[in-house]
Amino acid sequence: MANKELFTSLGERIPLSQEVAKRIEEAILNKEIIPGDKLPSEHELCEQFGVSRTPIREAIRILTTQGIVEVEKGKGIFVKNISSKSVADGILKFYKHRLDGEYALDLVHTRQALEPSIAYFAAMNRSNEDLEKMEKYIKLISKHQNDPELSAKYDLAFHDSLAVASKNMLFVLMMRPLHELIPPIKSKIHAKLKGSTDVALLWHDKIFQAVKEKDAEAARDAMIEHLRIAEEQIKTLYLPEN
Repeated sequence: MANKELFTSLGERIPLSQEVAKRIEEAILNKEIIPGDKLPSEHELCEQFGVSRTPIREAIRILTTQGIVEVEKGKGIFVKNISSKSVADGILKFYKHRLDGEYALDLVHTRQALEPSIAYFAAMNRSNEDLEKMEKYIKLISKHQNDPELSAKYDLAFHDSLAVASKNMLFVLMMRPLHELIPPIKSKIHAKLKGSTDVALLWHDKIFQAVKEKDAEAARDAMIEHLRIAEEQIKTLYLPEN
């Protein structure tokens, strides 16, 4: 691997670090480099791309954050096996790094764009095993109503089970990193807004029943209303002046 030049000089492209990261990622996606392979050394990458060490190091940092490569001290840079978890973790790290200030409203708006469709396809494609998981999480939310952290945990597990039931891995990949950002918000809602857990249980049950009956439109409509209420709760807690 070290004797073969994988990459060509970038010339004057800006920003160089992002272009380097993009080129390396493309080489991995095109299977020019496969999981487990060792990348050329930092010095060799500098020569092949025709850039200094700074953009190379930044590019490797970007790829490491995304879960695409890993640096082993004293050994080198290696291509990782890309799993759904590594993709989700990379998105989460990027999202947390980029977000400044309040993001609760942005988060619920993103969920409103995705989760009604997830509920729709979950109703169309769910298995009996999916239904068992959803019902289990609803019961656990009810059991732990007085514990904001646990009720929030099982609330998100219910939504994750819907994404899995849709049988669309892209939905799962998109929602899992978002779900990682939700617990502090959910916990605060359940702790501060009286009756919020009861409302969540009501709409989770409506979504579940529609999915169980394979009524895709009813599942989508129930999710729309569930997330409309969530938006109002977030505005009450985080944007009281509105």
